[in-house]
Amino acid sequence: MMKRIKPLALVLMVVLLVASAGCMGGSGAPGRPGTPTVPWKPDGIISPGEYSINFTAEGGAFSAFFRVENGTLFVGMKAETRGWLAVGFGGGPGMKKTDIVIAYVLPNGTVEISDDYSTGFAGPHSPDTTYGGEESIISYGGREEGDFTVVEFSRKLNTGDRYDFAIPANGSFRVIWAYGRTDDFLSDHVKAGQAYISLGGG
Repeated sequence: MMKRIKPLALVLMVVLLVASAGCMGGSGAPGRPGTPTVPWKPDGIISPGEYSINFTAEGGAFSAFFRVENGTLFVGMKAETRGWLAVGFGGGPGMKKTDIVIAYVLPNGTVEISDDYSTGFAGPHSPDTTYGGEESIISYGGREEGDFTVVEFSRKLNTGDRYDFAIPANGSFRVIWAYGRTDDFLSDHVKAGQAYISLGGG
Protein backbone atom coordinates (compact mmCIF):
# COMPACT_ATOMS: atom_id res chain seq x y z
CA MET A 1 0.00 0.00 0.00
CA MET A 2 1.50 3.34 -1.02
CA LYS A 3 1.93 5.90 1.72
CA ARG A 4 0.62 9.40 1.21
CA ILE A 5 1.54 12.04 3.76
CA LYS A 6 -0.39 15.29 3.91
CA PRO A 7 0.13 18.52 5.86
CA LEU A 8 -2.14 18.60 8.89
CA ALA A 9 -4.28 21.18 10.60
CA LEU A 10 -4.40 21.87 14.32
CA VAL A 11 -6.70 18.97 15.01
CA LEU A 12 -5.59 18.28 18.57
CA MET A 13 -5.80 21.85 19.91
CA VAL A 14 -8.71 21.11 22.18
CA VAL A 15 -6.78 18.19 23.68
CA LEU A 16 -4.40 20.78 25.03
CA LEU A 17 -7.07 23.11 26.28
CA VAL A 18 -8.83 20.34 28.13
CA ALA A 19 -5.55 19.08 29.56
CA SER A 20 -4.64 22.55 30.78
CA ALA A 21 -7.85 22.65 32.76
CA GLY A 22 -6.94 19.36 34.42
CA CYS A 23 -10.01 17.70 32.96
CA MET A 24 -8.54 15.38 30.36
CA GLY A 25 -10.92 12.55 31.06
CA GLY A 26 -11.51 9.06 29.82
CA SER A 27 -7.87 8.07 30.01
CA GLY A 28 -8.52 4.49 30.99
CA ALA A 29 -6.12 2.17 32.81
CA PRO A 30 -3.36 0.27 31.01
CA GLY A 31 -3.58 -3.49 31.05
CA ARG A 32 -0.77 -5.63 32.46
CA PRO A 33 2.21 -6.21 30.14
CA GLY A 34 2.22 -9.67 28.62
CA THR A 35 4.10 -11.56 25.96
CA PRO A 36 2.76 -11.39 22.39
CA THR A 37 1.89 -14.84 21.08
CA VAL A 38 1.17 -14.13 17.41
CA PRO A 39 3.13 -12.21 14.74
CA TRP A 40 2.38 -8.51 14.29
CA LYS A 41 0.69 -7.63 11.01
CA PRO A 42 -0.35 -4.08 10.03
CA ASP A 43 -3.65 -5.28 8.61
CA GLY A 44 -6.10 -3.27 10.72
CA ILE A 45 -7.07 -6.36 12.73
CA ILE A 46 -6.21 -6.40 16.46
CA SER A 47 -5.72 -10.11 16.99
CA PRO A 48 -5.63 -11.81 20.41
CA GLY A 49 -2.01 -12.11 21.50
CA GLU A 50 -0.77 -9.53 18.97
CA TYR A 51 0.07 -6.87 21.58
CA SER A 52 1.56 -6.99 25.05
CA ILE A 53 -0.21 -4.02 26.65
CA ASN A 54 -3.24 -1.89 25.94
CA PHE A 55 -5.54 0.71 27.39
CA THR A 56 -9.18 1.42 26.66
CA ALA A 57 -10.98 4.71 27.22
CA GLU A 58 -14.49 6.12 27.00
CA GLY A 59 -16.13 2.75 27.52
CA GLY A 60 -14.34 1.21 24.57
CA ALA A 61 -14.70 4.16 22.19
CA PHE A 62 -10.92 4.38 21.95
CA SER A 63 -8.23 1.75 22.53
CA ALA A 64 -4.48 1.72 22.02
CA PHE A 65 -2.24 -1.36 21.86
CA PHE A 66 1.55 -1.71 22.12
CA ARG A 67 4.32 -4.27 21.75
CA VAL A 68 8.12 -4.01 21.50
CA GLU A 69 10.54 -6.27 19.68
CA ASN A 70 14.21 -5.64 18.93
CA GLY A 71 13.98 -1.92 19.57
CA THR A 72 10.86 -1.44 17.45
CA LEU A 73 7.52 -0.24 18.80
CA PHE A 74 4.36 -1.66 17.26
CA VAL A 75 1.15 0.30 17.84
CA GLY A 76 -2.51 -0.37 17.19
CA MET A 77 -5.20 2.28 17.68
CA LYS A 78 -8.93 1.77 17.39
CA ALA A 79 -11.65 4.38 17.67
CA GLU A 80 -15.41 4.52 17.29
CA THR A 81 -15.26 6.67 14.18
CA ARG A 82 -14.96 6.45 10.43
CA GLY A 83 -12.76 9.54 10.52
CA TRP A 84 -9.30 10.30 11.86
CA LEU A 85 -7.60 8.98 14.99
CA ALA A 86 -4.29 9.85 16.63
CA VAL A 87 -1.83 9.08 19.40
CA GLY A 88 0.91 11.30 20.73
CA PHE A 89 4.00 10.43 22.78
CA GLY A 90 5.79 12.39 25.49
CA GLY A 91 5.83 16.14 25.61
CA GLY A 92 3.48 18.35 27.52
CA PRO A 93 1.91 20.25 28.96
CA GLY A 94 -0.80 20.02 26.37
CA MET A 95 0.69 19.32 22.96
CA LYS A 96 3.97 21.15 23.52
CA LYS A 97 6.93 19.15 22.17
CA THR A 98 4.68 16.14 21.55
CA ASP A 99 5.38 13.49 18.94
CA ILE A 100 2.08 12.75 17.15
CA VAL A 101 0.97 10.07 14.69
CA ILE A 102 -2.37 10.81 13.04
CA ALA A 103 -4.18 8.70 10.45
CA TYR A 104 -7.42 7.81 8.76
CA VAL A 105 -8.72 5.20 6.32
CA LEU A 106 -10.42 6.25 3.10
CA PRO A 107 -13.50 4.36 1.85
CA ASN A 108 -11.31 2.63 -0.76
CA GLY A 109 -9.07 1.26 2.01
CA THR A 110 -6.13 3.64 1.49
CA VAL A 111 -4.51 4.72 4.75
CA GLU A 112 -3.38 8.32 5.16
CA ILE A 113 -0.85 8.69 7.97
CA SER A 114 1.61 11.33 9.17
CA ASP A 115 4.48 11.51 11.66
CA ASP A 116 4.05 14.96 13.24
CA TYR A 117 5.59 17.20 15.88
CA SER A 118 3.79 19.90 17.86
CA THR A 119 5.84 22.96 18.73
CA GLY A 120 3.46 24.67 21.15
CA PHE A 121 0.98 24.05 23.92
CA ALA A 122 -1.90 24.32 21.45
CA GLY A 123 0.09 23.51 18.32
CA PRO A 124 0.77 23.99 15.56
CA HIS A 125 1.81 20.49 14.57
CA SER A 126 3.21 19.56 11.19
CA PRO A 127 5.05 16.61 9.66
CA ASP A 128 8.56 16.17 11.08
CA THR A 129 9.97 16.80 7.61
CA THR A 130 8.66 20.38 7.82
CA TYR A 131 11.22 21.07 10.56
CA GLY A 132 14.06 19.17 8.92
CA GLY A 133 13.26 15.86 10.62
CA GLU A 134 12.43 12.51 9.08
CA GLU A 135 9.36 10.43 8.36
CA SER A 136 9.93 7.63 10.88
CA ILE A 137 6.94 5.33 10.36
CA ILE A 138 8.29 2.01 9.15
CA SER A 139 5.11 0.17 8.20
CA TYR A 140 1.40 0.65 8.65
CA GLY A 141 -2.05 -0.48 7.62
CA GLY A 142 -5.65 -0.11 8.62
CA ARG A 143 -9.28 -0.63 7.87
CA GLU A 144 -12.76 0.49 8.76
CA GLU A 145 -14.78 -2.11 10.62
CA GLY A 146 -18.42 -1.21 11.20
CA ASP A 147 -18.46 1.99 13.24
CA PHE A 148 -14.75 1.71 14.09
CA THR A 149 -11.48 2.62 12.41
CA VAL A 150 -8.33 0.63 13.18
CA VAL A 151 -4.81 1.72 12.24
CA GLU A 152 -1.59 -0.13 13.06
CA PHE A 153 1.95 1.18 12.58
CA SER A 154 5.53 0.58 13.63
CA ARG A 155 8.53 2.80 14.40
CA LYS A 156 11.81 2.53 16.28
CA LEU A 157 11.69 3.21 20.02
CA ASN A 158 14.50 5.70 19.44
CA THR A 159 14.47 6.92 15.86
CA GLY A 160 17.35 9.35 16.29
CA ASP A 161 15.07 12.12 15.01
CA ARG A 162 14.94 15.10 17.39
CA TYR A 163 11.25 15.48 16.53
CA ASP A 164 10.37 11.94 17.66
CA PHE A 165 9.99 11.10 21.34
CA ALA A 166 12.54 8.49 22.46
CA ILE A 167 10.15 5.92 23.92
CA PRO A 168 11.58 4.06 26.95
CA ALA A 169 11.45 0.27 26.96
CA ASN A 170 11.20 0.54 30.75
CA GLY A 171 9.47 3.21 32.80
CA SER A 172 6.27 5.08 32.17
CA PHE A 173 5.63 7.70 29.52
CA ARG A 174 2.74 9.89 28.46
CA VAL A 175 0.37 8.99 25.63
CA ILE A 176 -2.32 11.36 24.38
CA TRP A 177 -5.11 10.26 22.08
CA ALA A 178 -7.96 11.79 20.11
CA TYR A 179 -10.31 11.08 17.25
CA GLY A 180 -12.64 12.98 14.93
CA ARG A 181 -15.50 12.20 12.60
CA THR A 182 -14.11 12.99 9.14
CA ASP A 183 -11.30 11.88 6.84
CA ASP A 184 -9.94 15.36 6.13
CA PHE A 185 -7.83 16.02 9.26
CA LEU A 186 -9.43 19.46 9.45
CA SER A 187 -12.28 18.81 11.85
CA ASP A 188 -12.05 19.02 15.61
CA HIS A 189 -11.88 15.93 17.77
CA VAL A 190 -15.00 14.50 19.39
CA LYS A 191 -13.12 12.69 22.17
CA ALA A 192 -9.63 13.03 23.62
CA GLY A 193 -7.63 11.93 26.63
CA GLN A 194 -4.30 10.79 27.97
CA ALA A 195 -2.72 7.88 29.80
CA TYR A 196 0.65 6.95 31.25
CA ILE A 197 1.86 3.53 30.21
CA SER A 198 4.89 1.35 30.78
CA LEU A 199 5.99 -1.18 28.18
CA GLY A 200 7.59 -3.34 30.82
CA GLY A 201 10.82 -4.10 28.99
CA GLY A 202 11.57 -5.21 25.48
